[in-house]
Amino acid sequence: MKFTTYADVLTPEHPMSKAYTDGHKKNPGTLLGDLLRQNNGRYEVTFELPQGFLDNLRLLAETLADDRLAAQADQPRVTISLEHLRKYDPRSTRIVYGCRLDREPGDGALPGFDR
Repeated sequence: MKFTTYADVLTPEHPMSKAYTDGHKKNPGTLLGDLLRQNNGRYEVTFELPQGFLDNLRLLAETLADDRLAAQADQPRVTISLEHLRKYDPRSTRIVYGCRLDREPGDGALPGFDR
């Protein structure tokens, strides 16, 4: 498993846009300009990982004996670069950002994690 972060432009085709339209998400992403104001113009965002995510990450790290995941589970915050979004208008561009666990080639069955 691999811990990855993302920051994407929220387009009508983006899965999060559909989740918002369907009523599963409360807001349609974050205005890029708002994040830049909060971060004194820096193209990055730092956020707290939910405790449940950290708990699952820690359990997964133990299950897989994965030192990288264990180290990440000890970091309650993560900073995501927004540098790749510089070409977009901060006044009108909405983005979604976060983290996820991605399977890697060779990952076997993970009882309790496979859904």
